[in-house]
Amino acid sequence: MRPISLEVCGIVGFVGSLSVLLGVVQPGSPFSLRAPGTWFFATTGGTRTAGTGFLGVMLVYVGVVLMFGAWFELVRLVRRSPSVPMPRLVAILVAWVGPVLVMPPLFSRDVYLYAAQGEMVQRGLDPYVHTPSALGGGPFLDLVDPLWRHVTAPYGPVWDRLSGVVVALSSHHVPMAVAGFRLFALVGLGLIAWGVSSLARSIGRPDSVAFALGPLNPLVLLVLVGGAHIEALMLGLLVAGCALARRQHVLGGLVLCALAVEVELPALIGAVFIGWWWHHGSWRRRVPRVLAAVAIVVVLMGAISAVSNLGWHWLSGLANPDRIVSWLDPATALGLGMDHAASALGVGGHTAGLVEISRGVGLGLATALSAVLLFRSKRQGEVGALGWSLLLFVVLGPLVEPWYETWGFVVLAAVAEGWTLRLVLALSAVACFADAPPVRSLGATDPVLTVICWTVLLSVVGTFVTLRLLPSLPRLHMSAWSELPSRVRPTLWARPEELPPSSP
Repeated sequence: MRPISLEVCGIVGFVGSLSVLLGVVQPGSPFSLRAPGTWFFATTGGTRTAGTGFLGVMLVYVGVVLMFGAWFELVRLVRRSPSVPMPRLVAILVAWVGPVLVMPPLFSRDVYLYAAQGEMVQRGLDPYVHTPSALGGGPFLDLVDPLWRHVTAPYGPVWDRLSGVVVALSSHHVPMAVAGFRLFALVGLGLIAWGVSSLARSIGRPDSVAFALGPLNPLVLLVLVGGAHIEALMLGLLVAGCALARRQHVLGGLVLCALAVEVELPALIGAVFIGWWWHHGSWRRRVPRVLAAVAIVVVLMGAISAVSNLGWHWLSGLANPDRIVSWLDPATALGLGMDHAASALGVGGHTAGLVEISRGVGLGLATALSAVLLFRSKRQGEVGALGWSLLLFVVLGPLVEPWYETWGFVVLAAVAEGWTLRLVLALSAVACFADAPPVRSLGATDPVLTVICWTVLLSVVGTFVTLRLLPSLPRLHMSAWSELPSRVRPTLWARPEELPPSSP
């Protein structure tokens, strides 16, 4: 199969990113909040009609499809030619992320919650004691999702102090503050780019492949950076800290890990794995290092909390996800299912308790499976074990958001092979479409136009899958199952040394 050139991949991805930008700014586009003061442009201006809203939806989805198509081809290319110069990949990253940086906040309103909490810090209100509603009104409060107006902050002191600094530097101007938070997401993206490449080199993997799979993932660019999510900085600090630890700078790695935890608690799992990597002997010698690493991070967290003058009250906000109860979260769905079964038996009415139990079971299962991965990491791969552990806590946690999945995908980018690589690529694409707009936004005023547009888009996707993806998958026969590992390898997903030479 003739590979598509790096230049074409870069251009197609850039066009896709531009298409998303053009779609988001259309009047009536459902992918960003439309209200006065939300962004520098595309707030309430223009005439909202069903037609412009549909145009915005189509442009966004066309752009997402182009970006993922370019990404799939780029991954194929760098796996065939892992010696692709890193500056060329960095140039593609800059081109793809450029339009994202000027978009209004995409797919989420979380960034306005960060801004409101930063305004609280500036007013001397403790975000771990008071809720955004304490602001009493104004643009910072008005733009916060009503679901989060009456909850305390679940983020660490480092993030809330940074939020206060951003709001102060923005002169209490919401769009400027949002731009500041997006810059933090960009810093996180830079740390991810360096950290993932360094992790790959530490285990003898090509850094070009890790770079293509990690920071160039459209899910990372559109959802994590486009939404200016806190997870970008947390994940960047975590990955960079792990990369330092793999380079024998354990204490430096633990410092970055502590900063990551002070942004969001899930980064604490990084301290466990850094401690495990600290010694290469038996598990009996490694466990004391794990305990020492966790203790160092906890001490650093205490010092940071003391300096920030915000203390440990933020831990009480970690129960905030309990406010969302959705069938889309596996652990929550289990509790809801048990409640429905109990109702059928005439003993229902215990939804909250059963959901709480199921979520506790989910976190316990994630912890147990992560411990198994840790102790078996010598066989399964130490970096891969960290990536799978992060993904386990996402999937089995109380709340699953599309950007949470990047926690595991970014780390797995350094090691992904075979079915793991397929899973990362497929779930990244699915997650990017998870925040679908209301059904009424998916159609134009003319039903014929609606059918034509969606038919063309789905036909393009189907053609790409048929001509570019399916031929790279193995053609299986029932008699060949036992010989699959040694005789049949997918062209796109095979290890680089197993790939046939590309045609001229």
